[in-house]
Amino acid sequence: MEGLGIPELVFAALVLTAGYAVRGTAGFGGQAVAVPLLALVLPLPLVVATVAVLTALSSFGHWRRYRDKVVWREILLLAPYTVAGVIVGIYVLNQMDVRTLTRAFGAFVILYACFTLVTAARPLALPGRILKPIGAVLSVLAGLAGALFGAAAGPLYAIYFNALALEKDSFRVTITTILTVLALSRVAGYAVLGLYNEATLLLIGAGLPLMMLGSHIGYRLAGRLDQRTFNRVVAVLLFVSGVALLLK
Repeated sequence: MEGLGIPELVFAALVLTAGYAVRGTAGFGGQAVAVPLLALVLPLPLVVATVAVLTALSSFGHWRRYRDKVVWREILLLAPYTVAGVIVGIYVLNQMDVRTLTRAFGAFVILYACFTLVTAARPLALPGRILKPIGAVLSVLAGLAGALFGAAAGPLYAIYFNALALEKDSFRVTITTILTVLALSRVAGYAVLGLYNEATLLLIGAGLPLMMLGSHIGYRLAGRLDQRTFNRVVAVLLFVSGVALLLK
């Protein structure tokens, strides 16, 4: 934090605001935008620990508005698998050095960006007869990716929830709820690893008003953007940031 100049601080502020605007618009995806870009100027463990707290806090406003539309049976089904994935992710995170983790994250982001581009116009369809087992697998992968890289969990859940054909507001608040379960599980794991130090708390405090601003913008924009164009722009942005992380 002390080594950051004014350009880096402005960049980080814009990234946080934009990331939570994305999350407020779609109900997910904010971390996929914010974490790779913030990791260009900050250590990845610091970023994932900070964003986990901000994500949990950002969920409460949306959940309070639409909590009566949460599909709780799906939350109860996916939550145990999500927590299992987080436990594995926290273990792996504790075994990797920061440089290796950052490069692995760069490769992961590039692959995720390619997947987003391919599915931007045509969401991945799941066969109904094996929907529940696939949901369990996707939840484990979401917990693992979320704990290890702090990103890409939302789209994994979205594949499953899209297959359920939920109504728009129900989709957004249900995916927000399971992402809150994920975020709180991550916070507990990161706390065990000792990632919440003075620098992390300072970044959380600085990021809180930016998260609130971004979430407000996202709520105002919800339903006004063309989803395919939005997905493609995000995918290109992620691809560029993934390449930069590999070269960092």
